[in-house]
Amino acid sequence: MIFRFVILMAAVFAAVPVSFAQSAQRKAMVVAWDGLVPSFAKEMMARGRLPNLQRLLAGGVYAEDVIAATPSKTAPGFASLWTGAATRATGISGNRMPRAPANQFTILENSLGFSGTALRAELLWETAARAGLRVVTLHVPFGGDTVSGGLHVQGYNRTSTFSGIIDGRKVKSKPATDWHNLPPSNFPPLEIAFSISAGSFYGLMIDDPNDAVIGYDTLVVTGSRDGLDMRAQLKPGYAGERGLDLWSAEVLTKVGDGPATTYLRLFHLQRDGGELLLYFTAPVRDNFAPRNVIQDLKAAAGMFVGNGGSFVYQQGGLGPPLAQGGDGAAEARYLETIQFVARHFNAAARWVLETQSWDFLLAYSPFPDEAEHVWRGHLDPALPGHRPEIAARLRPHLETVYQQADKFLGLFLEHRPEDTVVALVSDHGMEGVSRWVAINRALQASGLQVLDAQGRVDLSRTKAYYPAISNGYLLINTTARKSGIVAPEERGGVVREIQRALFGLRDGNRPVVAALADAQIVGLGLGIGGETGGDIYIELMPGYDFDPAIAAGAMVLQREPIGNHGYNPLRPSMRTIMAFNGPGVRPAGKLGQVSLIDFAPTLARLLGIPAPAQASGQVLYDALSEPR
Repeated sequence: MIFRFVILMAAVFAAVPVSFAQSAQRKAMVVAWDGLVPSFAKEMMARGRLPNLQRLLAGGVYAEDVIAATPSKTAPGFASLWTGAATRATGISGNRMPRAPANQFTILENSLGFSGTALRAELLWETAARAGLRVVTLHVPFGGDTVSGGLHVQGYNRTSTFSGIIDGRKVKSKPATDWHNLPPSNFPPLEIAFSISAGSFYGLMIDDPNDAVIGYDTLVVTGSRDGLDMRAQLKPGYAGERGLDLWSAEVLTKVGDGPATTYLRLFHLQRDGGELLLYFTAPVRDNFAPRNVIQDLKAAAGMFVGNGGSFVYQQGGLGPPLAQGGDGAAEARYLETIQFVARHFNAAARWVLETQSWDFLLAYSPFPDEAEHVWRGHLDPALPGHRPEIAARLRPHLETVYQQADKFLGLFLEHRPEDTVVALVSDHGMEGVSRWVAINRALQASGLQVLDAQGRVDLSRTKAYYPAISNGYLLINTTARKSGIVAPEERGGVVREIQRALFGLRDGNRPVVAALADAQIVGLGLGIGGETGGDIYIELMPGYDFDPAIAAGAMVLQREPIGNHGYNPLRPSMRTIMAFNGPGVRPAGKLGQVSLIDFAPTLARLLGIPAPAQASGQVLYDALSEPR
């Protein structure tokens, strides 16, 4: 099985020489959708539900089974898209990855995979800027981390916490005492106290005399017990797109010792003041961008909001989900948090398109990935226990998220200058999973991993470890690493022990590990491994997900169905889309045999600039109208 996996993967990452011939310089705009599932988009297009994507594909050339990076995750995927290089060359092997240099850090330590300083390959926009093109990137992975010419707006590396809720489980209302300047209220005001990150707030429940509702109908948020120190005045209301008008303006809080901004939405307030549901977005500092750009963008789109409330929704914070007996209110609330994010992204994109000068524009959307993670598992009929009635109720919500992404694409098509190539890319697909596989527990059972008395990994006795960052590979604790114990001559024996341990894993009578690949043997050919990559790459059977837990427990566990990625990029579920439309593009319809690493060389060819220095992908000549 290991050799079959190796042979297949070798075909993916074999380096292809890239020829270059100067062509007429054009403009290009790239729209990146995170986590697009081509089969789902195709179904929606057949019903006319994604008109902008349909228009882009109809007039250009596209591939709907693009092979992702290894592992098939966001940071490695976009690193390969923007550089044309496999993960071994980019140095980006996960959203978080082993920390380097290896001799200074243990197998337990990791670093951020989205960091431009960790990227070891040239970005396409660096090549473009050096060729004299005016570059603008908008919230694009690896854009705005290191400045390399052009205008880069980045919000994601300015967010350090998550969205959350304040509800009756966390705070209890009581009569408001010791207040100054209380607002008028038909009922005696009630107060709550709460925190958002390092910021402290009070909430004042009142019965607004100007509101016909009888009972507490308004929440006034203040920074102190003074009605004049008001930060927001909120009313509950219908959850859904109509609810977007009920969000607060920017509310200042703190992250650490520094200022940050959040937005608030009151989804529920009980008339007697006994219960409430107050949602807040992840606090964020100012976008990375020149100061004058930050101010102008704030005026046009507000502060950055990068993600919806997926974690809050999955934990039941927005109410019971449909799959757990809910009535649909939780889904409506969660979808509204996504629509609020989409409103910001659309406004920011419109500001860029209408006010900035550019030759090469790249813009990112976090959708549909976030919602795919939440709902794909429930939509997958192949998973055990699939409930068609739940899938039927969730599917329209996921379709709404795809439509939001389609509107984002539509903005760029609407503002497309003459003689401009438009490209759409995505980083990976999505697979439904409903089982955990605890790799570390299997290693422990085989004596390859040992825990100390406190339940922590004991590096002095541990030979192998599946990192908590969960990139589908494990690390061997070699003497080349800090605190390592496996000598070079012992490594082969440890690999054989790993193979026995993992191939022996069973879910009942069913094997759960499909294949293993040793990066020391096949890494160069497959473009995997390296100092910031893994040692042994693991392919699980479909429907199974990696569990990095080290505490005692079962090796295979059932879990709530979700969508996930990070698996063998050759799987159909991990495939995604790539499309080109415009001058120099042959309107040839569908392409085959396309990988993420082919994007940068092909777009460079269309722009009339060299491919990035480390690119190993091929120019997709079948997509071009000009001769080779």
